[in-house]
Amino acid sequence: MKYLMTLLAVFVAVATLSGQAAPTNPLVGAWKIDGAQPGLYIFTKQHYSFARIQGEALPDYPSNDKATDAQKVAVFNTLYLNSGTYTVTGNTLATKAMMAKSKFAIGGAGNQYEFAIAGSSLTLTQKPSGAVLKLTRLE
Repeated sequence: MKYLMTLLAVFVAVATLSGQAAPTNPLVGAWKIDGAQPGLYIFTKQHYSFARIQGEALPDYPSNDKATDAQKVAVFNTLYLNSGTYTVTGNTLATKAMMAKSKFAIGGAGNQYEFAIAGSSLTLTQKPSGAVLKLTRLE
C-alpha cells in the first residue's frame, strides 16, 4: 500500500508539472523605436531582427539607378541592420549577428543589453556604452 501511495504521489507531481506552461519570454513580439526616426525590432523565440534609421533624417535617395555614390554612402551610413540569434539571462539580452550591413558584426562577439519592460514599453541599454533605446510594443 505504501508503494502504491508513493507511486500515486509521483504520478500526480509529474502530471502537475507537465501541465504547467514554460515561462514566456517577454521580448517576443514586434517593437517600434520611440523617436523621430523609424525603427523596428522583432523577437521570436530564438531570433531577432533589428532595423532602424540613425541620425537626424534619412537622406534623399531617388532610386538605385539614379542615386549618386555620395547619396548611396549617406543612406548606408544612416541604416542599422542586424539579425541573428539571442539569449536572455535575467534582464540581460545577448545578441549574435547572422546578418548585418557590416561584415565585422557577423560572427563577432555580439552585443549585450540590459533590458526593462514596463507595460508596453521596452528600454534597451547597450553594454558597456550605455546607449539607450526606448521602444513600444506593436504586438
